[in-house]
Amino acid sequence: MTAHTALIDRYFDIWNETDSRRRQVLIEKTWASDATYVDPLLSAQAHDGIDAMIRAVHERFPHHTFRRTTAVDGFADRLRFSWELSTPDGVSIVKGSDFGQVDADGRLRAVTGFLDEAPGVA
Repeated sequence: MTAHTALIDRYFDIWNETDSRRRQVLIEKTWASDATYVDPLLSAQAHDGIDAMIRAVHERFPHHTFRRTTAVDGFADRLRFSWELSTPDGVSIVKGSDFGQVDADGRLRAVTGFLDEAPGVA
């Protein structure tokens, strides 16, 4: 497993973690302190903002899970991967692709997400 793959697998552990204390520990390990996240629906800055954003997604989609659907492709400090959000019954309801930048310490500096398939998205 590459360092980028391990990093992104932790990224998904964060998205799926419902315990706020464990999620905060994972965020600190995975994201740079001044990191940013942006997609067509959400944006966040720094650890507290990322945690609040993920908490809001958990409130909107209780018991849903995110998973990586492709290998992590990367070079230098850049990476990309695709994912899906599934219902508790395992039905995929949203698919997307994310592009990231990693800092010198191997933590996420920035993630930009795109929705590839979502209800109401043509």
